[in-house]
Amino acid sequence: MNKYKTGAAAPRDKEKAMAKKKKQQPPQEKIDVNKIIALQSELDDLKRENHIEEKPGFFGRLADFYLDFTKKYDKPRTVNRKNYCWLCLLGAFGVQHFYAGHWVKGLICVAFCWTGIPIAMGMIDWMVALPKKADENGNIEI
Repeated sequence: MNKYKTGAAAPRDKEKAMAKKKKQQPPQEKIDVNKIIALQSELDDLKRENHIEEKPGFFGRLADFYLDFTKKYDKPRTVNRKNYCWLCLLGAFGVQHFYAGHWVKGLICVAFCWTGIPIAMGMIDWMVALPKKADENGNIEI
């Protein structure tokens, strides 16, 4: 006697049907990791032989542009060590970068101020600036 509604299969019938499907499917091949590694190294060798380079993605190109720009325009500047260190501690908006004249880094910090990344960058800037020896006027080069 079927206690389920008319047309509904009992759970055991479903299990049997699934077991049949599994038996009918061909067995899956096991993945050989060493074979994959060998194929990847062979592909890399062929790329080197034929001088094929992978193009960087969007973020790679953006990083390259930023690094080229900073090499060209963000020259080291002399700033007051005490002021710079205080601004680093308040670095959620990248104020220390504007103070040092690195306005591109400052704009990036303002753009990402909601993420907390500029705070981490400010702490790193603070750790870099703190041990630097100041000159007789209290200035350091950033």
